[in-house]
Amino acid sequence: MTLPRLMERASQVPLEHLHRFGHDLRPLLRLAYRRKTVAGNLARAMPDADIEALADGFYTALTEVGMEILRALSMSPDELRERVTFEGAEALERGKALLLLAHHGNLVWALIGLAQYLPVPVAAVYKPPHRQAMRELMVTIAHRFGVTPVPVNELKERLIRERRQRQVLALVADQRPGRRECRTVRLCGRETGFYAGPERIARMFKWPVYYLSCNRLAPGRYHCRIECVAAPPYARNPGVVQRYAELVQADIDRAPADWLWSHDRWRDEPDEA
Repeated sequence: MTLPRLMERASQVPLEHLHRFGHDLRPLLRLAYRRKTVAGNLARAMPDADIEALADGFYTALTEVGMEILRALSMSPDELRERVTFEGAEALERGKALLLLAHHGNLVWALIGLAQYLPVPVAAVYKPPHRQAMRELMVTIAHRFGVTPVPVNELKERLIRERRQRQVLALVADQRPGRRECRTVRLCGRETGFYAGPERIARMFKWPVYYLSCNRLAPGRYHCRIECVAAPPYARNPGVVQRYAELVQADIDRAPADWLWSHDRWRDEPDEA
């Protein structure tokens, strides 16, 4: 059986069983997946916290989200709407808006759930994973729920071509950028590089910018809150990156285990763009 077929079959298992299977895998995942990076990031960001407990919570959340993403291959739109609710999404109903997200909670469910709610198209910018199976999984889920995936290297061309369309452009912007894309603000008590692109897009197209906060209520259930980050007319520095970092920080403070601590955000030397 091919890997895509195996994943499709596995996605038909009820979510509570998938969660249980993920919990069984947690000790192995904690041992094999970026253990030093997770511990180092947590120690830098929260030096006074119980790092072992936070790491354990992170790997629990990671396994649950992984199983939830797998479940999306077979989940019905009705089940998705039951499991993911929204507050403030009416602000996006006219489109022509930039929506910023973070690696907090289940951003895949948040995006595909939002597409079921809005009357305008949702396009999601993403950096294609190195593994082909993961790329195919993300694209399949996006298409299944009506989200248009946009590889980041195609973003500029798409913006120029479709700038007049009434769509919501979603961008996960809390990864470490290349040097030419970098805007530095404080996050978790450290100087942290963020993508400057959202500010340029907002000024160029005169779009409002919103933030989606994905709050885990229980395993497999989320409530997403959407709020305005900035709106035109814009000054030369609209403050999008600073405000975005503040909102990400608020999510981390509220539920630290739900952020993606395995990403190496605080290397001493940033990558070249």
